[in-house]
Amino acid sequence: MEIHLSDENAGKTGQNDQRCMLEARLEGRQPVAVTEHAATLEKAVHGAAQKLANLLDSALGRLHEHRDKAATPGMPGPDEPAQH
Repeated sequence: MEIHLSDENAGKTGQNDQRCMLEARLEGRQPVAVTEHAATLEKAVHGAAQKLANLLDSALGRLHEHRDKAATPGMPGPDEPAQH
């Protein structure tokens, strides 16, 4: 996991100038990254964490569904045609 925090306006005031970029590297998978801009670092971190959680839930959920279908007896695997 990598976390990058920055102030986009470097000391100047402005809306949504705090940035949080989170990158997750899961074994055997391509890295995924999300970025969130907000008025405070706390909000930027929270928003980025939520985005990353949703992204990983979606990606890992699809992986589990794919594996479950392949392992279910009577169900065609990913490379097998459906039987009618």
